[in-house]
Amino acid sequence: MIKHNTLLTLALCSAMITLRSGAAEALGSSWADATKLPDFFTGNWESRESFLDSSASEVPYTAQAQAYVAHYKPIADIPFAGPGCKTPGMPIVQRLGSPLKFFYQPGMIAIYIENSSMTRFIKLNAKHSAQPNPTFLGESVGHFEGDTLVVDSIGFDDILLQYGDLPGKGTSPFVLPPDAIFGPHGPNLRMVERIRLVDRDTLEDQLTIYDDTVWKQPFVSNAGRIFKRNHGENGWPHEWVCSSDDTLTFDPSQDKTIQEDPAEVLKRLQKNDKH
Repeated sequence: MIKHNTLLTLALCSAMITLRSGAAEALGSSWADATKLPDFFTGNWESRESFLDSSASEVPYTAQAQAYVAHYKPIADIPFAGPGCKTPGMPIVQRLGSPLKFFYQPGMIAIYIENSSMTRFIKLNAKHSAQPNPTFLGESVGHFEGDTLVVDSIGFDDILLQYGDLPGKGTSPFVLPPDAIFGPHGPNLRMVERIRLVDRDTLEDQLTIYDDTVWKQPFVSNAGRIFKRNHGENGWPHEWVCSSDDTLTFDPSQDKTIQEDPAEVLKRLQKNDKH
């Protein structure tokens, strides 16, 4: 009986070690996994759709969001980058037409976002920080479920969050916001993406947004945002330099963004410095 119990104990210990070993070797943990991952990495990926969501208004708002929307004054345009080259943040920054380039190293997938020269880092098989530092891209952790990369992002700064569409406006490709309502997000904003290859040259990013200060239920973005692969020279990452500066400002009287005379901007900045 003692021998039997000993063998049983050894078998259980061996099984536990095997399970732990299997957990430690989750996909994306080693360089050998590079050959097992879906090929997100050849060339780059370009969105061919409007960066706006067409279904945001279909999700019921909270009372707080309804009050905000009721008093929202649409603006004639929002530049791709604001004064000081401020980025719109996630998810819009990934949708502005310029390509995304994926990179891999064990424990991490990085996405170079060409239109802002920003790089998004996704920690693989990891947990979120207890108190993530707020950023425009958020803190992202991910894991693979089969061939699908599941990315969970929290810790967002002052991003451009689309609440919905203005009645009767709709959304059309590359139309800047009279179409859309943008507003602040809550402290627990969370985005979950499911990224997969539909075919060799088509990538789908299915986004769900959780914010209980804006919507009464999770907002599921358009059926799945589609990106197409660029090959060869077109698939090579390029440098992007923002030309927005202090001369770009929003003029409420004209209800649009205008380019100011640099001499007038200099006078204003010098006046502010004196104060």
